[in-house]
Amino acid sequence: MKKIIFAIAAGAMMLVSCNNEGLSPEGQKAWDNFKDLAATFESVEAADANYDSAEDLDAGYAEFKAAVDNIQNYATEISEAQADSFQTMCETCAATYAQSKEMIQAADEIEEAADELDEMEEEEE
Repeated sequence: MKKIIFAIAAGAMMLVSCNNEGLSPEGQKAWDNFKDLAATFESVEAADANYDSAEDLDAGYAEFKAAVDNIQNYATEISEAQADSFQTMCETCAATYAQSKEMIQAADEIEEAADELDEMEEEEE
């Protein structure tokens, strides 16, 4: 029984020590790209500063999602802290994207209503 426990402990220590080596160069590039793109969605203000239109916002978020998919290829190389950070950043970015889309839609609706009001005023003249 002790041999099994020692074997399991040794295996766990090997996994932890292997994980402490960090990301491979390709994994580090993917992680850095992910973090850079996540920074553009860290808040509504950041998204507004980085993307000029709804189309740019959508393209940026598509690029972010591709970076998320890419970093998942290196899941065995990331530390637990990085995994937690990854999850937090993904949740924050998704919420920011949704909020930004809602704000853009609301602004578009206001603009359409203003255009309709202008048209109605022109017809009355």
